[in-house]
Amino acid sequence: MKKIFSLLTILLLAGVVTAQTPDARKRVIITANNGQQTVYDVSKLRHVSFDKVEPVTASIELLTAAGFSVKVHVTVPEGCSRYQVAVAPADEQVGNWAEYIQSHASSELTASADVELGGLQELTAYVVAVLTYDRYGMASTVSTLAVSTVQASDAELPKVGYILYADGSWSRRMVKGRTPIGIIFSTTTSQDDQSRGWRHGYALALRNAAQQVKWAVTPAAHQVSDHYTSSDSLGFQTDKDGYAHTMALVNQGTGLYPAAEAAVAYPSAAPSHSSGWYLPSSGQWFDVCVNLGGLDATMPVVGKTEGYWNTPQVVTNCLNLINEHMSLVGAANYEPIKVSSGDYQWFWSSSESGDQQAYAVFFDQDQLVVEIAAYFKNYGFSTNRVRPVIAF
Repeated sequence: MKKIFSLLTILLLAGVVTAQTPDARKRVIITANNGQQTVYDVSKLRHVSFDKVEPVTASIELLTAAGFSVKVHVTVPEGCSRYQVAVAPADEQVGNWAEYIQSHASSELTASADVELGGLQELTAYVVAVLTYDRYGMASTVSTLAVSTVQASDAELPKVGYILYADGSWSRRMVKGRTPIGIIFSTTTSQDDQSRGWRHGYALALRNAAQQVKWAVTPAAHQVSDHYTSSDSLGFQTDKDGYAHTMALVNQGTGLYPAAEAAVAYPSAAPSHSSGWYLPSSGQWFDVCVNLGGLDATMPVVGKTEGYWNTPQVVTNCLNLINEHMSLVGAANYEPIKVSSGDYQWFWSSSESGDQQAYAVFFDQDQLVVEIAAYFKNYGFSTNRVRPVIAF
């Protein structure tokens, strides 16, 4: 019903005249199917008209079905102002395709084009769906196509240092037309993340989500799991469950855990079948430093609860390599991590050391050390940062 009235208003303002509105008529009451009524003032309108708009329907042609992506060609007719494309597992019960596409769309285009949908699983059936909009910008029809991916080749596998895009695909070099969102720093996900369907890896965001924020507003915050990361030998290296930790924090309410909340609210687009952005665990920061930053995986440790690297130029070399990976997306698309001589920065993790402390990674140009260690949860200085990660 709202669609009909929008059309009426537009055509009236354009001066299309087909019917006289009686002078005594002052309002129009629109009653929706659910009984809800909306009243519109039409006292200043002189004429009304009705426009019959034919549905605009897209056709979908399968081009390729690779191990982790599907490529289709979408053809739209004249009168289509735009369209959105999404993909869903074939066994997912989609009640309303239009709503699903609007919330999961990986692409929005205005003309017929080839569309690649990435971040899928090999040997898995999917449904590609397209929602078209008519010339007035109103949702028109949904078209679907059933597809199945094939066995993945080694060339298709994600690799450390590759770019991750908003559509869930990845590549070694920047691909024109895609939106980069992160750099892959691990291709091994935790068992819990694998059970959630995120089997490809983890990627580091291209920008910070916040700075000068506390981990918790009070130091004696509730722990995120049944035991602390520091309870496990070398747990600060092996804890990869940043998603679970982050969700345990933000689900307790707003305003309690600023760092986790900032990570989750990171505004960059996320692939449909990914975790969304979250605060990385200490073990995920360890992987960033080793896999992207080139640091030795056998770092010196202190009491098996924290560790550090302090070789000559360690901070400069580590950050240069991390920034070099991010630079693949182009200077305008990323925020480098830079620490001036004699200064330091540290990034929160979602891993807890104890009631009052949580882990962070320190890039310290004063002490010439990269360190993963515990810090008080209610400290939020200008030198601290939040850099989210994503599982896909």
